[in-house]
Order: sequence, then C-alpha cells, then structure tokens
Amino acid sequence: MLIYKTDETKIDNEFALDIKEGLTRTTNAKYILPKYLYDSVGSELFEVICDQPEYYPTRTELAILKQCSPQIVKLFNHQAPSIVELGSGSAKKTKILLEHFLLKKQNLYYFPIDVSHDILQYTMKKLSSEFSRLRTIGICADYIKGIEKAGDFIGARNPVPNRKLILFLGSTIGNFEPKNAKSFLRTIRRKMEKNDNLLLGIDLLKDKRIMEAAYNDKREITAKFNLNLLSRINRELGGEFVLSNFRHHAFFNQDKGRVEMHLISECDQQVVIDRIGECLSFAQNERVHTENSYKYSPAQIRGLANDAGLTLKKNFYDKKKWFSLSLLSPAV
Repeated sequence: MLIYKTDETKIDNEFALDIKEGLTRTTNAKYILPKYLYDSVGSELFEVICDQPEYYPTRTELAILKQCSPQIVKLFNHQAPSIVELGSGSAKKTKILLEHFLLKKQNLYYFPIDVSHDILQYTMKKLSSEFSRLRTIGICADYIKGIEKAGDFIGARNPVPNRKLILFLGSTIGNFEPKNAKSFLRTIRRKMEKNDNLLLGIDLLKDKRIMEAAYNDKREITAKFNLNLLSRINRELGGEFVLSNFRHHAFFNQDKGRVEMHLISECDQQVVIDRIGECLSFAQNERVHTENSYKYSPAQIRGLANDAGLTLKKNFYDKKKWFSLSLLSPAV
C-alpha cells in the first residue's frame, strides 16, 4: 500500500498564513478557507454528515452512480482507464464505479487524492481487502499537486493505462467561487489528454427549504463540522478559541445562488492565536465566513464546461433532478 505525501511543513505554514490573512481583516468580513474544514477530524465528521437524512447530495449521487456506471464503463471498451479521484474521502460512492470496471476481469489502477493521510490510509486498506485486482496508489496532497503526482505514474510505467478518468464527486465544485471554478476546471483541462474524461458532481438548484435543511441537520453534525475549524486552529496553531462562544449558521443566499456557512460570535471577545502572533477581536454577532456551496442549473453547467475548454458529453440526473453527474471531455 503506497501513499505519497507532499511537504507537511509547507502545508502547515500555509495554514498559518491563510488563517492570519482571513481572520485579521478589518475592512471586509473575516473568513476561513473551506479546504481547512477537512483535517482528519473534519473528514470523519463529514462522513457522518453524509449519512444524515437531511443531507440529500450523497444518497442522490449514489443513486445516479448505480444507474450510470454501466454506461461509463462502456466508454472504455478495450482497457479500463487509470482512475484519478480528487478528494477521495472514504470512496463510498466511488466503489460503485470501481466494481463495474472490475467486472471486466482486468487489473484497475486507482489514484485517490486527499489532504487527510488518515482517511487515505483507512480507505486504501478497506479497498485492498475487498478488491484483489485493484491497484491503489494514494496521494496525500491538494487537487492539482495530486494530479501532477499521479501523472508521474500514468503512462510512464507499464502497465498503468495512459487514459485517465478523473473523478470530482460530491458537488465540491460548488465550494469554488464561479470564476475560480472556471479557472480550476481550466487547470484540470490542461492536465487532460484528448481521450481523457472528467466526471463532475454538481448540486442543482431546488427548493430553498431542502437545501437549507441539508446544512442544518437535526443532530447538529454540520455545526460540529463547522466549529471544528476553531478546534483545528487551537490544536495546530496554539489558538484559544472557546467553542461555546460561537455558533453555526447556514442559509441559502437567493441572489448569489449559494448556501453559505458562517460561524457567529455570541459575544464581544478576544482570542489569542499564538502561532500567528495575533490577538483577534470579535464583536457580538460578527460572522466568520467558512464556506459557500453554489447550486447550478443545467444551462450553467454547460456554460461552466464551455468556459473551461471542456465538452459536456452527458448529464446524468436522478429522478427529481436534484443532482447531476456531468461527463466532460477536452473540447477539440
């Protein structure tokens, strides 16, 4: 079982710098980048969120994968591609697609990319015990560095197939600002060869009540997930946040077409973060913006693909059209 890791010192320093940048703002709202939600604790909490009855994206995407996996496998008639997954997590959904490819009785190469080493280790161990013909090479890195590292193996070493199927599931693209989503997909496009494909999970616009409930589950797991950002700062940066002095708040912003997550200060308070050498002031009801989740229409998906130099081959929908799995290829 192989896991390749990027420079942890560099990642650690980047976290400190980003927290200082986001929480020392005086003219604009304070923020924390959403990628920092997914440390080992956050990743485990997110897996629990996915099982909550209010959180429709995971079970809906699972249903679509069960339906469309045979069609996707047919695209690769002679040899299964190398499968590269961005933000693999537990690979619960991905397993469905892997199973269908493995029915071809060939070895299958899978490159899960995740920032959590613990999650990668758990996932790879579980997959190797279930699938004897699955060759898994884990990469502990962010998305772009992970694809670049996977590229060192794909095509360079036989018998790893040259052709790639890149998976970006779970509607994570919605966490990007629209202009950044286009820029990110353009970067992915530059890493793709003409016969490669990208399978992109995208949450669709729907009834506001359904979307808001998904981010405000009754068990308050999402609240713990959000507040874990402050715990992480305490653990890794010598922060002194008192978690009970903040509360989780999530709502659908109609004008911007996105669900927003915030942490709201319950009182006037000051918080020391030793590692960045700051004593931060928070006013009562002041918000710290932690995540956006943009929801798309089918027309917006096509526009996003076109702007990124990709061709939309097919949208796979669930029966209610709550979610889309979009199959994309490089535009000619």
